[in-house]
Parts: sequence; C-alpha cells; structure tokens
Amino acid sequence: MKKKFRIVAGRKFYCDEKGVLEKDAEGNFKEVPETDTEAEEAKVEDEATAEVEKMLAAAAAQVKAGVSAELADSQVKAVEAVSAMFKGIADAAKKATKVADNGGVKASFDVEKVKKGLADLSSRQRNTFSFSIKSVADLEYLAKATSEGDSMTGDVIAPQVVPDVTRDPARQVFVESIADVTPNMTSDALAYVEVVTESGAPLPTAELGTIPEKDFEFQEFKAPLKKITVMNKHSVEILQDAPQLVAAIKGWLQEDVNIVTDQQLLTGNGAGDNLQGVFGVASVLDAAAVGTKRVEFANLADVIRIAITKVAVSGKGKFMANYVLLNPEDADALDLTKDENGQYILPPFKSADGTTIKGARIIENVGITAGKFLVGDFRKLHVGTKGGVEIEMTNSDGTDFAKDILSVKLRRRVASYVRQNDNGAFWTGDISDVIDALSAS
Repeated sequence: MKKKFRIVAGRKFYCDEKGVLEKDAEGNFKEVPETDTEAEEAKVEDEATAEVEKMLAAAAAQVKAGVSAELADSQVKAVEAVSAMFKGIADAAKKATKVADNGGVKASFDVEKVKKGLADLSSRQRNTFSFSIKSVADLEYLAKATSEGDSMTGDVIAPQVVPDVTRDPARQVFVESIADVTPNMTSDALAYVEVVTESGAPLPTAELGTIPEKDFEFQEFKAPLKKITVMNKHSVEILQDAPQLVAAIKGWLQEDVNIVTDQQLLTGNGAGDNLQGVFGVASVLDAAAVGTKRVEFANLADVIRIAITKVAVSGKGKFMANYVLLNPEDADALDLTKDENGQYILPPFKSADGTTIKGARIIENVGITAGKFLVGDFRKLHVGTKGGVEIEMTNSDGTDFAKDILSVKLRRRVASYVRQNDNGAFWTGDISDVIDALSAS
C-alpha cells in the first residue's frame, strides 16, 4: 500500500489514513524524502471541522434528552487568544480564555484543539500547527476573546512595528566635499605662508646696466583647530530598554555637528571660536562692481555668468569658478525663465541638463540664504580635520552617577582658511541688486 502524506507549511509529512502525522523514534515528524515519489496526499476532513460536527451532534442528542444546561456547556468553548506574533507563541498560550456565546454563533475551529496546539508549540512538543479562519463568525469569536477581562482584539492581529525613528528633516552637508581638505592633521593648526607685499619689478636692461631688484615680504599665518561640540543626557534605563533610540540620538547629534561645521565653512567669520567661512572673505558683486556693464532682460543666469567673469579676472586666469551655490528657492529661476512666447530659455553657456553654467556646477542647498548667491573656485578653500566626530559617554558629570544618568558628548575639530591673496576667487551678492544694476539705463 502506498504511504500517505499531508502538506504542512509547504512541506510533506507522512501520516496515517486519518491524516494524523507520524513520528519517528525521537518524536520528530517524519518528512517525506524527495526519493519517495509514490506517496499519495491524504484526503481527509479538516480536523477542527470534524470535531465541531461531533460536538454539535452530541449537543443535539442532549437537547432531545432535555439537558439544556449541558447544551449550553457544549456551545461555549475556551478560545486561545492568538498573541502578537512578535511576542511569541508562549504569550499566545498564556492569554487563552473562554469565549462567551455570541447569540448562538459558533466558530468553525475547535478552540480546545487550538489551545492545545499552541501549547504544544510553546513546549516544543510539535514543530507545526495551524487552524483556519473561515467566516466572519470566526473573527467575531477571536474579537470577543478576553484575557483578564480585557479585549484581546489587538492581540489577535498585532501591528507590525517599524523600527525606524525619525525627526524633522536636516539639510545635506556638502562644503567639505568640494573644498581642499587635509585629513588626519597631526598638529593643532594649519600653517601657511603668503607674500604680503612686493616691491620693485623687472625692467629692460642695457648691457652693463644695473639690474633692478624685486623684493618680497613674507608672512606666516596659522589656522588653528576649532571645536564643534554638543552633549545629550539620558537615563541608564533608556540605554538598556531602548538601545535603538539611543543609537538614533547619537546619529542625530553627529548629523547636527556636521551641519554646524558645514555652516561655519560657509558663513563663519574666523573670529574667536568660529571657523573661517567663504562668505566672510568673498568679494561683493554690487552696483559698484558691475560698473557700466549692462545686459538686456537681465536674469539670474546673467548674474552668475558675470560673477564667473569676476572670478577669472580677479585671479588673472589662475582662478576658475567650479561651483555655484544657490538656495533652491532661487535656483528654480534658472529652469523656469521663459521668453515672451512662453518658450523656456537655455543660455548658450548653460548645460542642456541645467546642472552647470560656464563649467561651474550648480549646488542647491538650503544652507544658502534665499536671495544670495556664491560663485567661486573652491580649491582655494582649505579645510583641515583631526579625526572625525568623536563620541564619549560618561556618568561622572555632576550628580549623574547617583541618578543613573549618562551623558553623550560629541566633538569635532576642524581648521579652515582662505589665503588673503585668494579672496578674489569667491564672489557673492544679492541676486536682485545685481539684476537691477545690470538692467539700469
């Protein structure tokens, strides 16, 4: 006779004619090997349905005998409240209670068998167990299941927990990625030398004539490392009970430190504990700098093109504007400008995809004040870093030890400078002022 099998959780297990799974000597269910191609799937009724039919038949017989109380007992069965999957099968078994008779509505599954099946899973007496929810009545039974008087509806189908914790959006940092960076500094400052004055000049010289002198005055400058820091305190309990939250806080603090560093490299004035930022040394493109230059129908693209020219002229050809910084609120004007016929305008000095103007790549970032622009040769911004963002934790701050409070401290050390002789490599200004100056009659 061919052996029978049942499919459980997508796997084949040997069973008898009634569908009861067979076990080996060690008590494990016997799985059908791939080599057994002759075994047949058992055609048996669902066990739970069969048990319910037996129960109803017995109840009907008792009704005929006039034993209505026993009928009520037969119709009320204990239900196993299915606990949240993430709490485990053990919790499910613990929360099993009886279900009240819902106006004569019956479940298609045998709650006692469900209870025993889950208990067997919890105690590892079986590897698989399943039961079917076939009707609204089944859902009503589960919904009305109670544990210590409380509704178990939420435990039947638990919500899936998304582990991510979020906060308000924080802007992207970018300045270090376009600057000249010296990583892993071994000293406390970046030192550099500049020529501060020059005197004399070469001249055409006659034979036996006196050769003219040219003198240079040098000066050493230092850009010291400066600190960007922040601290956060939380209880030891949070660290133990919600480590993912502590990790998120550390990530946010690190993000904040990098954002402040980025902003300092843009707008810092170099005084005191501030880094030297580009805006602080950039030349201003205003009406005086525009001079007599005029452009018909002047727009933002013209402003940027004029600034690129100023960079080149200031460096006598040695500076080359490679980036244009704009607030997104202003940058969209480069794409949305149209002619009187409603056709979009693409200047000949702007790339077809709109990402560069005269070879300078456009960076849109909310770190740039709306209405302002900055065009420059960012090879002339020098940044030095000593390590990355350092993180320390301690409970020794004040009375923190006695209160089980942990302090998380983050620190970053950065130096920055732009040589005085390179200040002309950066030009900034108010977009509207430059447009007005270029349009003046």
